[in-house]
Amino acid sequence: MPTINSINGPISIDDLGWTLSHEHLTNGTSGMQDLPGICDTPERKQEIIDRCIEALKRAKSSGIDSMIDLTPFDLGRQAWLFDSIAEHQAEHDMNIICATGVYRWIPSIFFAWDIDEIAAYFSRELTEGIAGSSIKAGIIKLAWDFEARLDEGPGSPRVQLEKTARAAARAARTTGSPISCHTRAADKLGLPLLDIFEDEGLNLAAVTIGHSNDTSDMTYLTEIARRGAVVGLDRFFSTDDTYVAERSQIALNLVQAGYAKQVSLGHDGSPAGFFGRWKEADAVNLDVWKLVPDYEVPWLRDNGVSDEDIRLMTVDSVAETFLAAKHLIG
Repeated sequence: MPTINSINGPISIDDLGWTLSHEHLTNGTSGMQDLPGICDTPERKQEIIDRCIEALKRAKSSGIDSMIDLTPFDLGRQAWLFDSIAEHQAEHDMNIICATGVYRWIPSIFFAWDIDEIAAYFSRELTEGIAGSSIKAGIIKLAWDFEARLDEGPGSPRVQLEKTARAAARAARTTGSPISCHTRAADKLGLPLLDIFEDEGLNLAAVTIGHSNDTSDMTYLTEIARRGAVVGLDRFFSTDDTYVAERSQIALNLVQAGYAKQVSLGHDGSPAGFFGRWKEADAVNLDVWKLVPDYEVPWLRDNGVSDEDIRLMTVDSVAETFLAAKHLIG
């Protein structure tokens, strides 16, 4: 079985097990480690490390084996944090795959780079290491949101988003790495992304269109799956009964439509707070990565989803994006 990069080095795709498809150890913005009050002191850094380790241990206790951290450099990726979490592997026993790529607001440095120059940067982080470290990314992250509506002029957000999407597709093809996308589901942004990837010759089975459970539009969701991509149902933030039922129903609908193997589950959660907003210890949810296994999956079982289909959504779907990226399926 081929291997993929984790923060502890190469692991077999067979060893992924139950994988949360879209999470963050921490996030914010590029350079946030230099801003006051976030992670600029040894004490704050240690607290972030401790929170992440405890949250990972709790996720492991609920059956999670692996987690994909989709935090590229401009969303506040911290190589020192990956190093620290990797050193504590024996405590949490979780595989963590980190990402190269780019977030919603394309950094201006990319404006001067052409598609192949951006692709080369993504490829270096996948094959050589991130931020001068020995940790190699294992997946490419893209993010299309409100900015994709702005498409006037060569420097428009839409033009830059499309340029980085083509770069991601080229890096994915040359390195054998999958792509996972933050998308604004209400604008159906998964479909233009699939068009670009298809135009670049990428196997769409290596693509996850994330945040798709922000909509219940089954015509849109089944179109993503029909074209061969994975539907990332990776926003899950509450234990409220109504919320759990509404979000879980979307997964159930896709299972009933025959697409269980093209559904992945996650939270888009972080135990350290979002966008650099520091949370005091008593305001942090260290169970942030337990909601899918402890609430969504039991709801699905109670509503007739088989253990086989649960495994397809929690284990096989993510693993097969890596296999597809390596040209082994699809």
